[in-house]
Amino acid sequence: MVWIARLLLLIPALIAGRFISQDDPKYWIASFGIFLVLMVLMILFNMYIYPGKERGDD
Repeated sequence: MVWIARLLLLIPALIAGRFISQDDPKYWIASFGIFLVLMVLMILFNMYIYPGKERGDD
């Protein structure tokens, strides 16, 4: 389970590492914030690409 979390936070951690030192306690907070933004963008992208069935269509 820990490996899944590490893989999901890899890209946000790299982005946060460009702006905040890894010794700073705010590093993981910033990394998690970037992760949330990227996750929302991926969900919105998937909703746009695969909108699903329209209601009433058979």
